[in-house]
Amino acid sequence: MTELARLISAHKLQPAQVEKLDVGANHQMTTTLLHHRPKTGLEAKFSMEFCMAILLLRGKAGLSEFSDAVVRSADVQEMIGRVNFYVDPEAESAGFDKMTSLLRIHLKDGKVITGRADFAKGSPANPMSFDETAVKFRGCAEFAAWPMNKTESLIAYVKTLIQFAISALFHRFFQPRRDRRQRK
Repeated sequence: MTELARLISAHKLQPAQVEKLDVGANHQMTTTLLHHRPKTGLEAKFSMEFCMAILLLRGKAGLSEFSDAVVRSADVQEMIGRVNFYVDPEAESAGFDKMTSLLRIHLKDGKVITGRADFAKGSPANPMSFDETAVKFRGCAEFAAWPMNKTESLIAYVKTLIQFAISALFHRFFQPRRDRRQRK
């Protein structure tokens, strides 16, 4: 999803420009993400087609997008129909320790935009930054109807805790050692 979001931003893509989107992956991904034409929010959580379609349409895939009403909307269902999720030999040969996704966005003007992601954002090989995590938390807080000032205060507090923890570790490991003979 991160690679598609990057391509949308880099090329300033609009949904109307997209003829179809091919998403190649290994067979493990295609069997895990088994709902190719989801009708409910729960099914959408296990649908690569929905995730790609909603990114193209709304530019995000937060909690609000995984509702039955959004999934069933005509524009979402139409865009899902433009996504081709298939087993790609290159992604398959990359191995199951990677979740390689190969993207080919076919535009109506004939242009093809490609992208590749070997690890999902948030995986150990591609961790989220503090700022990316804060953006995700803001989306969850908004969905839960949390007040914005409370959300921002909590983010600031966590950032302070992290900075304090890093500072404490730094001081612990880099302070001068006492000579052991002097302690006797």
